[in-house]
Amino acid sequence: MTAAMHAFEDLPPCHRIAGLMGPAMVERLLELALTQERMFVPTKVGSGTAGVVNPVIRSSLLLRDFGGLRQELEACFTAVLDEAIRLLRLSPFRLDRLELELVAHNEGAFYSEHIDTFTAQPDAHRSDRVLTGVYYFHRQPKAFSGGDLRLHAIAPAADGERRFIDIPPDLDTLVLFPSWVPHEVRQVSCPSGSFADSRFALSCWYRSRRGA
Repeated sequence: MTAAMHAFEDLPPCHRIAGLMGPAMVERLLELALTQERMFVPTKVGSGTAGVVNPVIRSSLLLRDFGGLRQELEACFTAVLDEAIRLLRLSPFRLDRLELELVAHNEGAFYSEHIDTFTAQPDAHRSDRVLTGVYYFHRQPKAFSGGDLRLHAIAPAADGERRFIDIPPDLDTLVLFPSWVPHEVRQVSCPSGSFADSRFALSCWYRSRRGA
């Protein structure tokens, strides 16, 4: 087997940045989530108008309106882009825009294995998801367990086992990986069932302009 084929058996590349935004932004994000709790909607699988709520595949709540925080969040995510490209050994690309969403995982929530490159965004004809960033925050003391991000190798190794790495959703931490990496969110346990005790994850997709 060639070295290129063996690469599909290796653990996927990822980059972890702890303490990305600091306690003040964590508090602001928590305030946003809690004040907008009623605006969260069930997450869907599929694309565009074909997207459906399917709790067998994905169970969580979603918010896309960041109000006055959006500009600051985009600046923070953009600031780490060059470092991520270098450390993940990605080909440089021309950033078209950032795509953001906030997801709350409470008792029993999860997302089964998937990749992020498929999307039916209105401008999908002009840009592609290249890099995924997931930023974690939660209320303290932490009131949930589980919810690790599991990154999978693309193909099984010679022994038939498919390698993976589990990354815990640590407070104020950003995890970056190529959008083609198969990944999942492991099931969350949140005994209180309180929305405020959820595992909050702010996803950012870096979209590359086609033809750049």
